[in-house]
Amino acid sequence: MRRRPLLRLCLLAAAAGLCAACASAPPAPAPAPVTDRYGSAAIVDRINRLLHEPFSDTQSVDVIYATNRVETGDPEECGDSAFGTQPTGKTSYGVCRINVPKRHSVGGFELAETPHSDPHRYFRTLSHVKLDEAALKALVASKKPADVLLFVHGFNVKFGEAIVRTAQLAYDLKFQGPVMVYTWPAGSANFMDAAIINRTYEANKTNAAVSAGQLAALLKALASLDVRVHVLVHSMGHQVALPAIARSAPLIGKPYIGELILNAPDYPLKEIPVIIPQIRPVANRITLYCSYNDNAIAASEVWNRGRRVGACEQIPGVDVINVGEIDAPALGIGGLGHGYYASRPILTDIFQLLVGIPAERRLFVRRSEPNSVENFVLRP
Repeated sequence: MRRRPLLRLCLLAAAAGLCAACASAPPAPAPAPVTDRYGSAAIVDRINRLLHEPFSDTQSVDVIYATNRVETGDPEECGDSAFGTQPTGKTSYGVCRINVPKRHSVGGFELAETPHSDPHRYFRTLSHVKLDEAALKALVASKKPADVLLFVHGFNVKFGEAIVRTAQLAYDLKFQGPVMVYTWPAGSANFMDAAIINRTYEANKTNAAVSAGQLAALLKALASLDVRVHVLVHSMGHQVALPAIARSAPLIGKPYIGELILNAPDYPLKEIPVIIPQIRPVANRITLYCSYNDNAIAASEVWNRGRRVGACEQIPGVDVINVGEIDAPALGIGGLGHGYYASRPILTDIFQLLVGIPAERRLFVRRSEPNSVENFVLRP
């Protein structure tokens, strides 16, 4: 019984020694400040810049266009008849104000049949203003420091569809900086060409090749304004955009593209090792969405007798994301699985991309297994 006080004293002495040791230990180092562009503070800042307005109701979206299509009708309508499917050496500029209804389906658009159609259900043109290059640059400069979103559409897209699609993308992405579309002469010239898809494809391919120079001039003009431009490309539009960026790169000599987003590229794989190194110096990040379930790309490989980038292949310095597990035939061209760029899963990922989150940290993206044809997979 007498040993218990002695035991208690020993325990107290040991505890006191431990506390003294704790008191004398140096404090744990504070976490290093976040300085990279993927830090939480940087992401919050990017979100605040992108989402300074709610975009939760029916909106008027201003779509700035640049086109080398020949003028065939009244541009004020901002419809398919305003500009045709033939190229011209002149670049026309303007702004189409588009009513974007809050009740449209994400990734889709429903056009109003009359001016009296419900504005909360249907897209329609509200106004049109012609611009010259100086006015376009002044308009973009007036929105600084907001980023610019530039969309380059793909095969068989007429002028009016390009305008409305751009408005839909801007609304669904809640993008509130200047929104632009470079609309090159795609589409079928007449009913007979529309029925013979090979004829339309060959004509569009020729027009894409002659359009790169004028897009390069537009990119050079935007870069001169010291604004960050995000470029979103689809399908055959890569045959315009990639050569244009490569052509403009040595003239600009600095990174002016924030995010270069390549969707279902109808572009020859064999040319990628040459053109990507030319583009990389002017783009902060390059992301490529591909699918080996894309029937339109498969048809292009047969037609062009060679592999296309949109069928998936790892490319050094590019985040290649396979979206083959996403099934959105209603958003494609006749169910070819080629129109996924405007679907909810892709838009969700692009939004995260625009705020600066790296692929491995984004929702629904998982890293691929070794020896895969892509770096990442977008989960359905």
